[in-house]
Amino acid sequence: MPMKMEEARSFLMQALRQPHWRQIEDLLIAVGNLKPRDAPTQQSRQRFIADGRGYLERGESALIDELIWSLIIQGVLAPGIDDSNRNLPFLHLTDYGRKCVEENKILPHDPDGYLVEFRKAVPMADTVTVEYLTESLQCFIRGLDRAAAVMLGAASEKSVLLLIDSCAASIADPTKRAATQAQIEKAPSIFRKYEIFEKQYPAFKANLPKDLTENVDSLLRGVFDLIRNSRNDAGHPASGGLVDRDTNYSHLRLFVPYCQRIYGLIGWFEKNPT
Repeated sequence: MPMKMEEARSFLMQALRQPHWRQIEDLLIAVGNLKPRDAPTQQSRQRFIADGRGYLERGESALIDELIWSLIIQGVLAPGIDDSNRNLPFLHLTDYGRKCVEENKILPHDPDGYLVEFRKAVPMADTVTVEYLTESLQCFIRGLDRAAAVMLGAASEKSVLLLIDSCAASIADPTKRAATQAQIEKAPSIFRKYEIFEKQYPAFKANLPKDLTENVDSLLRGVFDLIRNSRNDAGHPASGGLVDRDTNYSHLRLFVPYCQRIYGLIGWFEKNPT
């Protein structure tokens, strides 16, 4: 069965991590070798050539070409390798592309692979959060930097609101719980709602397991502020702020451990009165 776009993209990103490729054909070979396949029949053995291109089905080479062009547009790849070979079919990783590949982790440039890993890391993630995250990734690979920041900001806000609500709902004293929930309801912004959560935090911090308290300030408040500020810069043209590709790349990379901590806390609040 021919590869789907998301499968081919994932194999191509893996191929870029391999050494010694210099042109499009090298990447076709690498993707063909990475592609899972059934045991070949005698007839199919006869049609295989001596490299991975023989494992590519009709239309798959064109699909990989399309993905390579997409990575060129995204600034991950560029034509040529040196002064003597400056054009296609030769290719090289840009400085930005090299940084992406060397990190050897889930990459926003592979949105389907990113979402698979995100769901593994954060199985409790709210549907709305995942929908906005998905749109942010799609905007990112198309170079729509402001839109990507706004969508990621919405995903972050939804997760944080769930965290704040779960914290308030966990308060054992009914009078205090009702007062806190009313205060949250009246707060005019996500920023003010988060401040209410922060004031509650010291009361139960000592009871939390270490994996939920370690680096909590930088991982929660720090990332929350980074993503919120980028969203505000992107969503309010009068501010004059610019959101660039590198900023979105960093924030998307931070979003997985950030959400992992948020939903870890939500799970704890659901089981433990405070």
